[in-house]
Amino acid sequence: MQKKLLIAIISLFLTISSGLAQELDIRIAPKSVGQGKTLVVYLESPQTLKDLKADFLGREIKFYEIRENNYRAIIGIPFITKPGRYKILFTIKTEEGLKVEWKETVQIKRTVFKKEALSIPPEKSGYLTSKYLGKEGKRIRRTYEKEELEQLWKGRFIFPAEGRISSPFGAYRVYNKGKASWRHKGVDIANKEGTEVLAPNSGIIVLSKDMRVHGGTIIISHGQGIFSIFSHLKERLVKKGGEVERGQLIGTMGRTGLATGPHLHWGLCASGIVVDPLEWTKRKIKD
Repeated sequence: MQKKLLIAIISLFLTISSGLAQELDIRIAPKSVGQGKTLVVYLESPQTLKDLKADFLGREIKFYEIRENNYRAIIGIPFITKPGRYKILFTIKTEEGLKVEWKETVQIKRTVFKKEALSIPPEKSGYLTSKYLGKEGKRIRRTYEKEELEQLWKGRFIFPAEGRISSPFGAYRVYNKGKASWRHKGVDIANKEGTEVLAPNSGIIVLSKDMRVHGGTIIISHGQGIFSIFSHLKERLVKKGGEVERGQLIGTMGRTGLATGPHLHWGLCASGIVVDPLEWTKRKIKD
């Protein structure tokens, strides 16, 4: 009798779980995404969820409620991820204690990245292997961990400065004939020194500091795990904690830090992963 009752309870639980999973409206955009690009997951539930998590590429993905019972996760695809099919594991818990798990598949496709050979002048070549490079990297990554629950950006991002793209995102960089090499984590916009640098979208200044390698640097939190970074600035015209609007003047282009000429390095971080910021100037992330 107890065994039959247990089987009946398990059967009922599976039926309810299956029914809830079928009622969830899940959209993944795009289903095929390039290395270094951005993936967005939308989930609409017929009932309030107590907990919603996803695991992708070994990382826990955070969802934010954008409307009642509507949730969104923005996922950065590392540019080193091998092309192929990958599973996203979803786990939800309802307020009644019901737990449901299921998987969705996405395709990661190859992105063609440029190769560059750069020459650093002798007076700055020490920066390539200096202790400051590691310290500054840690400082920037810690800043990216600061969470702002509210979405602060609106619509597409704008170019933060006028000029030409002198170095694209994800480029393989070799310095001084192989003495150092790494991947480019943003785009470089070249123009004359003093060119205005604008906020590409609204947000809060979470870092404004002069650094040895990155030069004059500003980081904007756009909310919900999205950050912009601006490096090699001549002037920083905003302070930490200040709010900025899309198109607002935040600094001027320079050649401070490890730079071969006047330019702006603009990077974008989505949920802890650097992605191509130019994609965000062409694509509107829907609310």
